[in-house]
Amino acid sequence: MSKNPENTKEIKAKAKKQIASRLAKGAGSGSGRTYKPYLTVRDVSSLGRYNRSPSVTVGRVHQLLSDLEYHVLLMLDWDSQVIDIREQFPVPLEESQAIAREMGIAHLSYQGVDQVLTTDFLVDINAQGKLVRRAISAKYAKDLDDPRVLEKLELERRYWTSKGIQFNLVTEVEIPQLLQKNVKWFHPYMNHFDLDTHEQQEYFRILLAAVNQFPSQKITAITTRLDDGYNVDPGTHLSLLRQFLAQRAFYFDIETLTIKELRAKDLTPSHFWLEEDYEYAVGE
Repeated sequence: MSKNPENTKEIKAKAKKQIASRLAKGAGSGSGRTYKPYLTVRDVSSLGRYNRSPSVTVGRVHQLLSDLEYHVLLMLDWDSQVIDIREQFPVPLEESQAIAREMGIAHLSYQGVDQVLTTDFLVDINAQGKLVRRAISAKYAKDLDDPRVLEKLELERRYWTSKGIQFNLVTEVEIPQLLQKNVKWFHPYMNHFDLDTHEQQEYFRILLAAVNQFPSQKITAITTRLDDGYNVDPGTHLSLLRQFLAQRAFYFDIETLTIKELRAKDLTPSHFWLEEDYEYAVGE
């Protein structure tokens, strides 16, 4: 059965209007706390795993469309040279269309309408006082067997190269094993926080005071002491710390330390939480 030309025309018009509306609302613009990703987890939640995560570097909730993107965010967030992280960054449609024509490939499209191509991360780096920008695509190694994925990656690379910006591909192979292990431990709290706003600040201050008081002690010993002192079930304060680590209220070198060997002096409180000017991630 052939498609109704009028219906097809209506679908295309609606899709184009949605793109224009998203861009008009500032999607893909801004920097730091004001940046608005072109895509959010709400736009693609039906595609599988996704995460929202605050960052120490930027202090806002990032929209991440896979566990791999979350791992990459943590690597970038720990790097002291990184000063801004923008995720789901859009490539101007006219330019990506032109590159697709040069390559002789089909452009990314949906229902016959060319879609805006996004790069997973656009990162600003302070390299010895000089601003350097990097574009990063996070892809699972198995997906690189798909010729269509490779075409899109090449299109991205050509675009960023034309702008004088280095384009990097990161797969799970480049993610440190210890980072993955730590992430698995606090993964359940990446999109959910069990505390209301008042409780967040109350327990953050309790943990912060204990960390400052006993800098050389292991975190597990400190949380056990807090359980005893507040006469609560064993593991309560370790569970709370787990939530705060997932929400980036505290951070540590997750590429080299495990929670079992973590000492208080290894934890750094987020200045956004210290100033009570933070965002936290909650699922829908």
